[in-house]
Amino acid sequence: MTSFVDYAEICPARKDVSLRDYTTLRVGGNAKWFFEPHKPEQLAELLSKLESNREPFRLLGGGANSLPSDEGFDGAVIHTGQMRRIFRDGSGLRIWAGATLPAAIRAAAELELSGFEDLIGVPGHIGGALAMNAGSASWGIWDIVENVTLWVPGIVESLNIEEKTPSMIQPRYRNGNLRGAIVLEALFKLEPSSAFVIKKKQEELLRKKNSTQPVTIPSAGCAFVNPPGDSAGRLLERCGMKGVKEGDAEVSEKHANYIINRGQASSKDVRTLIKRMHQAVKENFKIDLKKELVIWD
Repeated sequence: MTSFVDYAEICPARKDVSLRDYTTLRVGGNAKWFFEPHKPEQLAELLSKLESNREPFRLLGGGANSLPSDEGFDGAVIHTGQMRRIFRDGSGLRIWAGATLPAAIRAAAELELSGFEDLIGVPGHIGGALAMNAGSASWGIWDIVENVTLWVPGIVESLNIEEKTPSMIQPRYRNGNLRGAIVLEALFKLEPSSAFVIKKKQEELLRKKNSTQPVTIPSAGCAFVNPPGDSAGRLLERCGMKGVKEGDAEVSEKHANYIINRGQASSKDVRTLIKRMHQAVKENFKIDLKKELVIWD
């Protein structure tokens, strides 16, 4: 059996790390092994080795939509926060998976490149945003992708690395459709614009989000995906879920599809609240909401 030391030779690693410190909802127990690759090739090598040895692992980017259990994770958790390089590449930007969305938005604006504005105020990393196709009801981050470099499970050559285009991936609403593949880096196609126009759009979008979403309180973004032709937040509000609590976990008074942590919420509190929210919509509207939060079993 491969030892922790063998894996730690690939990239920086620690044992028994609290996941609470790495999730935006501030919940979760300890990871048995915690890895922080600094480059895409380190991440690919680590993933290939973990896969070949059948070790359980989880990816943790910005922790913006991840809900680990209070017992933690008895395996390898890979945090991509050190993979944060952003490069100018022709008329676009090449960005590593661990770069934060705010950093990508800032870099594009400084270069007077438009395309990332709709993600203003959204937490998380590029890799996770691509995995879930983060965005709005009518727009997703894959709309500005030229190509993406992936680690693909089951391949034994070239560290399992493949480059693909959006047409090959076929992403969908709130689903990057990666089918087990993991983002290493991506090239984004952006449009030239003036700093004034970009800043104005960012400010307008941020004002709207600040007025309708709990952006200053620990949360994990939307708990559920919007059902076709409707809004999960509207349905949950109609069910009277705003302000409903389970321990220190609470459905936001600003937006009924957000769960916030009032201080010492546990993962169990959040999971129980998610079940109550799901059941309320199912009973009142016969709609089976799909979770946007990724619950670690």
